Amino acid sequence: MNYTVLTCTPPRQTHKIKPFFTLEHTMHRLAFLTLCLAATAVNAAGFSEKDTPFNTRYKESPEEAAAREFTEQKTALPPLPDTQSGDWFDLYVSEDYGKQPKILLSSLQIMPSPDGSIRYILNVRSDKGHDNLTVEGLFCARSSFTYGKDKRSSYKVFGYGDTVNRRWIEPRKAEWKPIGSAFNKNDAMRAVLYQAFCTDGVPTTTEGLVKRLKERAGRYAPKMVRHDK
Repeated sequence: MNYTVLTCTPPRQTHKIKPFFTLEHTMHRLAFLTLCLAATAVNAAGFSEKDTPFNTRYKESPEEAAAREFTEQKTALPPLPDTQSGDWFDLYVSEDYGKQPKILLSSLQIMPSPDGSIRYILNVRSDKGHDNLTVEGLFCARSSFTYGKDKRSSYKVFGYGDTVNRRWIEPRKAEWKPIGSAFNKNDAMRAVLYQAFCTDGVPTTTEGLVKRLKERAGRYAPKMVRHDK
């Protein structure tokens, strides 16, 4: 008897290579790009190159330029104060600071624009008890960025107290000297005033200046608190 052997060969499967850029992919990408462009337009609506430190298109108006300019106001020096009486406030620098700095609260004054500096009288009493009076000005920069010729934070001594003859001696070449975080190590005492008056913006009233001193510059002052001007 003859037998017929049947063999079953499975059909060969062919894999179709799906093209990478299909119509479906293209539509998804177009939809994604449309959403990105819409989001960019929304963000740009509330953004202005005026708000950036590096601006190539915005042109400042004369009024804005005048508001940023600093012009020192000439004014007569105040009377020499009595070092033994008055509302002197003790400034705290550090435990190892050998002097006893004081500021006369009633001497605080905010100069009108375009000056805007703070004027005050200091008495940096030596460790031997000698009074060293100065009448000074402190200017707080309007921004942490320096735009063009904007004035930086600085201070100036307008007069040194002569307690014997009861008068101020004006320096021949008084000039504004830079102050701020980069100069704190060289002038720790005025750095205390800078932290009190300039950090978080400048107070607009003398009452605000006194409050800042009591909050930040006294020996038992609480920690620095950010608040409105």
